[in-house]
Formats: sequence, structure tokens, C-alpha cells
Amino acid sequence: MGKWNWQHSDWPNFTWDKQQLQARLPSVYHKQGYVAGLVNSQNGRRALITKALTENIVASFAIEGEYLNATEVSYEIERGFGRPSSCDEAKSVGLLEGNAAALISTVFDESSKDLTLHRLGMWQRCMFERTYSPAQIGQPATWRTEDIKVVSGGTGDRKIHFEAPDASRIAIEMEAFLHWFAYSRESKEIDPVSRAALAHLWFVTVHPFDDGNGRSARAVADLALFQSDKNAVLYPMAAYILADRENYYRVLERTQSSGLDITEWMIWFFKTLENALDGASTRLSWNIEANNLVAMQPESRLLTQQVRILVMLHDDADQNVISASQYAAINSVSKATATRHLTDLVEKGYLCVCEGRGRSTKYRLSGK
Repeated sequence: MGKWNWQHSDWPNFTWDKQQLQARLPSVYHKQGYVAGLVNSQNGRRALITKALTENIVASFAIEGEYLNATEVSYEIERGFGRPSSCDEAKSVGLLEGNAAALISTVFDESSKDLTLHRLGMWQRCMFERTYSPAQIGQPATWRTEDIKVVSGGTGDRKIHFEAPDASRIAIEMEAFLHWFAYSRESKEIDPVSRAALAHLWFVTVHPFDDGNGRSARAVADLALFQSDKNAVLYPMAAYILADRENYYRVLERTQSSGLDITEWMIWFFKTLENALDGASTRLSWNIEANNLVAMQPESRLLTQQVRILVMLHDDADQNVISASQYAAINSVSKATATRHLTDLVEKGYLCVCEGRGRSTKYRLSGK
């Protein structure tokens, strides 16, 4: 019996403490239901989906140390998930950003929820070849031809974190995985959340590609969740995996080298999913509140520009304070108007002054 889980004679017959996971399911289902209720109260669902898709794919690439321009990704998704139609348009958007938008859009494509060799092939080309064309959609995935080890350190302190199955086994391993993925979708033997967690682990363990296996595994898990809940598009997990990246890799490493009991991984996945659901609930609740701010009575109504800033401050971790100059630039108004709008938000309790005076005054959310 070898060190890695795939070397065990019972591979891939994974086991886990189903009692522990069953105890966690009601909380997950309750939060999924709460998100569904909030979604039904929303206006502008397309904008919410665009933002969630952008957050998802940007975070998934960042987990691997590859950083995308979120504005360009969002632009591509907003264009209906289409590709640049001219050379001039192509130059205005990074090729990698365009491919990332294409990849994530197909994960949550309502018209094709099955996982196939051709779908994996499209994801693969979006990551590997940095090119994309309609002709590539019909091409199946190409498996790696070399063995892979994940290592760190140099001579003398080299550590093998993971060794993937031999390249000669990939075709048969992926045939078994895809068969299970299709069968388990309607199976009563596994719940949808456990299925997504297992799919993620199984795929990344097989490591079928030369590169991009982590991104593909996260996409597979996203697809599994989407197959059971169409609102999964609005609670992307990648950002929460990124926030816990070190632990993510540690749990994967321990799971892949400690036999076929994957209870630790399953619990970690459930917890991370709940974090994503909590985040989605907060965003959706705020979006409802933002819409209500515009529809208030005249004496307390906020301007569209003011609501735009409140939403930005609430929803963007990198932009948690704002100055009058920034407000003016974002809303295309004069600095005097910006100061007047911001002062009004302070008086109504939405913002507070957090630093500076005069021209250097900065504002942040007051917590109202």
C-alpha cells in the first residue's frame, strides 16, 4: 500500500463520517433557502450574477498566483459571455481575462449542465492555450502525458507534498470520474453538497491536466452545486477558499496522504460553503436595502450617486473609505457637489468622517 490515497487497493471508494456531515446539512440547506428568498426579492439579477461570476473566477486564478483584471473580466461577462468580435476589441481586453470570462460562463450555463470531455476541453484551452474560438468548443480535453509531483524546497530539504497518479492511468481514471459524476447527480446515496466536495477532491487528486487542475476542480465543484441549486452562481466559494488558502492546501495534502477517509476535507468544504452563503446573504440583503434607499420618501430619499457609493463601500473590500475627490470622479460631478452629497450621507447616518479635515477628509460606512 502506497502513501497516496490513489495507491490504496480500494481507490476510489472514499469514506467519511456521514453522521457528522448529515448534522451539518440542515444549516447549509437553511442558508441556501435564505439566499433563494433574497434572490426572489432582487432587481437586476443579471448585474448580481456578473459580479458573482467575476469574483469567482478572479479568486480562483488568484489561488494559483495568477492575477486577473477584474474590470476586464466583468466587461467580458457583461457582453453576454461573448468573445471580442474584432481585433480592436480584442486589444481592449486582456486575452487571459477574456478566456477566464468564457470559462466561468460555461460553468453556470443553464443550457448545458452536464460535465463532458468536450466541456473540460474548453476549460482546458481557456487556461492553457490562451486562445478561444467557436471551433474549439467541439474539441475534447487532452490529458497530461507526464507524471506530476508537487514539491517544495531544494536539495537536502526537498519535500513531496503530493504525487498524482501515473500519466498512463489518466484516461481510465477520468472515465471512472465522469461516469460517477453523471450517475451521482440523480443518486439518493449522496447529498448534493457532499457530491460537490467529493468531486472537487477526486478531480484534483487525479490531476488530469498539465496545469490548471485546481481551477478545474473548483469549476467542477461549482458545476455540481449549480446542478442542484441554480442560485449557486450567487454564492461563489473561490473567494472564501482564497481567504483560507493555506489551510485549503494543508487539508488537501493531509487528505491525499492519509488513506480514503476524507472526513476532514468534507467538513472543511462544508464550512467554507457556509461562509460563502453567509457572504451572499449579506450582499443580497444590502442590495435590497440599496434599492429601498432610492425609493424612500422625498425627505429621506438618497440620490442614485449616493447609493452607488454606499454599495461600493459595502461591497468592495479594497475601497472601504472615500474622499470627495474620489466621489466626484466616480459620479462625474463637481467636488463641491460631491462634498454636499457626502455631508448629507453623514447627516443621515450612513457615513461618518474617519480621518482628515477639509480637502483630505475621508468617509466610511457608519454601520447604520
